Amino acid sequence: MTKSSKAIYKKGDAFSKLAKARGFRSRSALKLLEVQKKDNFIKPSSRILDLGSSPGGWSQVCLQIVGKKGFILSVDKKIMEPLKGVNYLNKELEKLKESDFENFDENILPFDVVLSDIAPNISGISERDDALMNSLLLGIRSCLDNFLKEDGNALCKVFHGESFDNMMIYMKTNFQKVKIRKPDSSRANSKETYILGMGKKK
Repeated sequence: MTKSSKAIYKKGDAFSKLAKARGFRSRSALKLLEVQKKDNFIKPSSRILDLGSSPGGWSQVCLQIVGKKGFILSVDKKIMEPLKGVNYLNKELEKLKESDFENFDENILPFDVVLSDIAPNISGISERDDALMNSLLLGIRSCLDNFLKEDGNALCKVFHGESFDNMMIYMKTNFQKVKIRKPDSSRANSKETYILGMGKKK
């Protein structure tokens, strides 16, 4: 292991320890906290759709922000351990439909915020990884089109490359403001970045 890779590992390990110390299920919770601190795009009492939620780090952050008057629906094909105050749906995002949201006591559609920290299993082959990410983003865009309210906000993970370019085109077309965010808690050698769309257009 080179000196630079050791430094990257130590930095990532430090963030993992910090997340654990603060009671979060994943270090990715710190990424959402950083973006929220900078852009304040999640408001108290918001209705939030958290796509690819397992193990629940982002949902935990959202719960802290929206409080008891908010509503969080976490969706993942992976099993997520129950989280008090958070609703969970075990389903692939590509198969989400409006009827899935009818089993709650309140009208939750449309959502104020849609989040996605989803990524494919990384192979290290750029073309393959980008193709898989593009496929996932198609499902995410469908959720944004159908379930996010006008003037709502969205934060989505992408990889640098074709998936980033395609998602940027979509976000700039469909949102009033678009920002690029690379949280400090992201690994320095990671291809991931986040696109924040604020103010969904009509």
